[in-house]
Amino acid sequence: MPAELPLPSHELIHRVGKIDEPDVAAGYEAIGRHSRERIERLLPTDWSWRGKRVLDFGCGAGRTLRHFLNEAKHAELYGCDIDSASIAWLADHLSPPFHVFESREAPGLPQPDGFFDLVYALSVFTHLSDNWAGWLLELHRVLKPDGLLFATFLNEGMWADFGRGRWDEDRIGMTVTRNWNPWDSGGPIVFHSEWWIREHWGRAFEIVFLEHHDPAESPGGQGAALLRRRAVRVDTRDLERPSDDPRELAAAQLNVELLQSEASELFAGLRGAHQSHAALADNAKRAQNEFTRLEKYIRRLETQVERLQGELAAITNSNSWRLTRPLREGRAVLRRTRR
Repeated sequence: MPAELPLPSHELIHRVGKIDEPDVAAGYEAIGRHSRERIERLLPTDWSWRGKRVLDFGCGAGRTLRHFLNEAKHAELYGCDIDSASIAWLADHLSPPFHVFESREAPGLPQPDGFFDLVYALSVFTHLSDNWAGWLLELHRVLKPDGLLFATFLNEGMWADFGRGRWDEDRIGMTVTRNWNPWDSGGPIVFHSEWWIREHWGRAFEIVFLEHHDPAESPGGQGAALLRRRAVRVDTRDLERPSDDPRELAAAQLNVELLQSEASELFAGLRGAHQSHAALADNAKRAQNEFTRLEKYIRRLETQVERLQGELAAITNSNSWRLTRPLREGRAVLRRTRR
């Protein structure tokens, strides 16, 4: 059982999702266990893990993969991710029994055609904006005929957290928010409408089952689709090509509106940063001027000290100074006596 397996560091745990619970490890285990249960719930009733090859596409540090420890005794379980630190940890701690490798941002897997019986992608197409079609086709390539793909997607339940305005199923299509977000901060946030998945993903896969949210949870959370590989030859342009559905245009317009809104916010932030930089530069210039003034003042003082030391040395070495020395010493004695 997973309890027998080591756990990754909290840093690696939080890379696949922040866990706001006192017991981070317990929360991590619970999420992975529930993900496994959800996959199995949607798989065909005659599904068996025995003798299968399965890929956890975007496995992180093995949050879900670790819950297939028993299945790894009679099946080949693979995991890949673009995060090199997570894959390195998996390679050191959970391989074997699992086979792990690092993937890249651009589509491409090392396995030959028709290698896997099942690929599951949890919280992956929720972040793929530019390369979604290429990766969908790459998973299509490595799946066996009639192979299965389980993929989650963002829908209405998460719109309040990452979207803008009200949810409109007919206008979402495939909508990208935070397209500027770097991967180490989670990457872009991508939403899908059911009609869009059926239209575009359906060109390469049969939609076996689709749910907008997990019925075991509240209406929030991610949707999920179980897809079966279709025996078709398609390329990225085939998947990306808009259909005649008028909702395609509405979805494109929404994407433009969101991009314009985010661009305006980024520009405002950039302008604020520029103003702050200018203010810092101005303060730095004033500080440099003050420093220069102090340096000049210190040099003048040093010059005066050197002049006074020279004058004092000249007086001390003069004949008059030596001749009057007894008188000065006598005055000093008288002052001490009067005290």
